Amino acid sequence: MRSISVSKDFSGAKLWLRASVLVMAGFLAFSTIYVVGLEPMVYLHDTFHDIRHSTGFPCH
Repeated sequence: MRSISVSKDFSGAKLWLRASVLVMAGFLAFSTIYVVGLEPMVYLHDTFHDIRHSTGFPCH
């Protein structure tokens, strides 16, 4: 009986995947810092309040 060995090199794909995950995580971190730290709370409250009303979630 013969066995066939197939060797695939995924090092380029793994590197690309790691890099893209790192970039997305960095974007998410900086976006969160911006929203939480730099936006006035009135704008955040109004935004989430409007989202709650548009989805039908009672908030009052």
